[in-house]
Amino acid sequence: MKPKTLRVPAPVHHRPSGQDVAFLRDAEGRRRMIYLGKHGSTEAARRYREVLAEHLAGKPVATSARRREPASDWPSVAQLCAAFLLDAERYYVDAAGNRSREVDNFRLALRALLTLYRDTPTDQFTINDLIVVRQALVDGQYGYETGKSGRRADVSGRKRSRTYINATLRRIKQVFRWGTERRMVPGSVWHELSALRSLPIGRCAARETEPVEAVPWSMVEPVLDRLPGPLAACVRLQWCTGMRPSEALHIRMVDVDRSGDVWLCTVKNHKNTWRGQARVVALGPEAQAVLKPLLRVDGGYLISPRDAAAQQKAEKRAARKTPMTPSQLARAERNAAKEPAVGGHYGLDAYRKAIHRACDQAGIARWSPHRLRHAKGTELARTEGIEVARVALGHKDDRVTRRYATGAELDLAIRVARKHG
Repeated sequence: MKPKTLRVPAPVHHRPSGQDVAFLRDAEGRRRMIYLGKHGSTEAARRYREVLAEHLAGKPVATSARRREPASDWPSVAQLCAAFLLDAERYYVDAAGNRSREVDNFRLALRALLTLYRDTPTDQFTINDLIVVRQALVDGQYGYETGKSGRRADVSGRKRSRTYINATLRRIKQVFRWGTERRMVPGSVWHELSALRSLPIGRCAARETEPVEAVPWSMVEPVLDRLPGPLAACVRLQWCTGMRPSEALHIRMVDVDRSGDVWLCTVKNHKNTWRGQARVVALGPEAQAVLKPLLRVDGGYLISPRDAAAQQKAEKRAARKTPMTPSQLARAERNAAKEPAVGGHYGLDAYRKAIHRACDQAGIARWSPHRLRHAKGTELARTEGIEVARVALGHKDDRVTRRYATGAELDLAIRVARKHG
């Protein structure tokens, strides 16, 4: 039986009274009409959000459009979120001035909060209101599901995962903590919200995500011939070193020290740069063999989309059956003169989508580039131990490394069982 989805009533224009109304069912199942205010007014929209929040919280809703407005000198939740996002645009940037993806994560996290409590003063926001936001995330659906071909399936959406909901609540709490520092939120409110615990595993209706597993070489090899040359090299580099996808995509000539038999790659911007942690990746013979064809003198990125485009043009030109005309040759020379000397780099989304397309062409299940890092971590944990895997992957705590070594621990348990069981 298909589970029931959350149905949120929409406001309707009640022509006899000239007001907007919403139809809700009370605890006894009776259908009630709630007056919201003058049709199309700001007051009606504000009242609708309040009614929706009270209904989701299980509170009785008054049918009259008149509402109590206790005086408050504190800013509203919408003003708090707007001020925070403006500050986040300036705060979450790297040394080069590039904005972090964390800003977009905060924008997505604040959507449910603003939908329900946009006009609520910050001093009147309680832990029960935050629980209502969490329950709305648990009950709601988003987006759509995709089939094996990558196209939209015939379903409306899917449940949000428990880890996503917990991360969303952490970001909402962080916004209120920021507001407490700026004297936009009372300290008692932040202290109360911080008492709300995360959703536990198996004790809520949220969807559980499948653990990220190591991808086997049998699923990697068929994809390599269907990827552009630079991206195929990036896959091989991750397989050899266990680098994060973003680290492998952003590697440059100036970052690689080739003075010794083992090359040293200094990662400038990585996951823990903001924590002040350095990241140096040792490149052995296999990784060096992957990078040598990509070395360049212009100091640009080694995994460059310009190189992929040039390779694609060369392949098409080699397969051409008719000679190029003089006008085509002249146009190619003019376009080459306009191109910049140093190319850019691939984005993480483009890298992942290219791998997914190659998997579809090869007729195998899709896998993401981060699974290559899990494959290397599992291999090192099996052969060299957790401590070696921790150093190679750049972790400061071996508890993080153990997430990558689930298969290694299982192999160890099997060997122990064979010997002592």
